[in-house]
Amino acid sequence: MSDFEQLIENNLAALRAGKAIQVQCHNWNGIVANAAWDAVLEPSLWRELQELQTMGSPVLLFADERQLVQYISAYDLTDTEKLEAGEWLEMDGLLGIAEQWLGNGQSAQVSLVQDQHLFALIKRFRAPLVGFRQAVLPDH
Repeated sequence: MSDFEQLIENNLAALRAGKAIQVQCHNWNGIVANAAWDAVLEPSLWRELQELQTMGSPVLLFADERQLVQYISAYDLTDTEKLEAGEWLEMDGLLGIAEQWLGNGQSAQVSLVQDQHLFALIKRFRAPLVGFRQAVLPDH
């Protein structure tokens, strides 16, 4: 088993156990956890995520457009290009996401991941993740 595959397996096990994982992708460093409506999170993690939420808005991370349209009531195809370019967009009408990550109108920041690790993880986990930025890394 490759190091990458082992990392994915370890991360999947943590997410399924209600834990969060640290990630570093592109220009941000953060923590991600299960975003689904039926997610069971460890109490200590829940407190940590609530504290992070007071400092900034969460972003819902999806592997690809196909997965995103399963969780949104009305998807505007004109957003595809922006999302594929790595932009975070505020979207309304999200379904199947835990209420605590959503604002008015069932809205949240949404992103299609650009990172191979997160893409593989979300595809294998078969659910979106909620992410919180902890630090912005300088562009190289």
